[in-house]
Amino acid sequence: MALAAAGVADARALALELGGGHGPAVPVDVMRLGVTLEPGESAFRAVTLWLRWQVDGVWSQASLCLVVVTDRRAVARLPVGGLRSFWWGSLVGLDIDLVAGHVVLDYGDGRPRSLSGEGAGVVAVMAVAQAYGVAALTTHAAIAPLRR
Repeated sequence: MALAAAGVADARALALELGGGHGPAVPVDVMRLGVTLEPGESAFRAVTLWLRWQVDGVWSQASLCLVVVTDRRAVARLPVGGLRSFWWGSLVGLDIDLVAGHVVLDYGDGRPRSLSGEGAGVVAVMAVAQAYGVAALTTHAAIAPLRR
């Protein structure tokens, strides 16, 4: 599932926002989405993604979730209710495949999380910026498809 043109354009726009040191170009109404941010945390995008996690080497069924992407985490609203936060600062591994349209977040707990779909580029851009620094947006090989 390669990223659609709209997903690529949004990911590129986010990279430019982050590279320019700007806040979100379009504010995300987190209150309407039922998400509470920490002091100083900024929400940059709300995208719909498929969420799966791996347990004992087996991937779960995919669940379609609204994901709020902030400068500190990705917050997924699960279809059965409740929220799950995936904090950038706690990552121990990051696997990005934009050709396949997914980002795998590894927290070292044996349960990697996969976010896939059109908004995967947005997650990839924010994850790279937060894990490696904004300068990595121009050099990280996994997000090279966004630079074409």
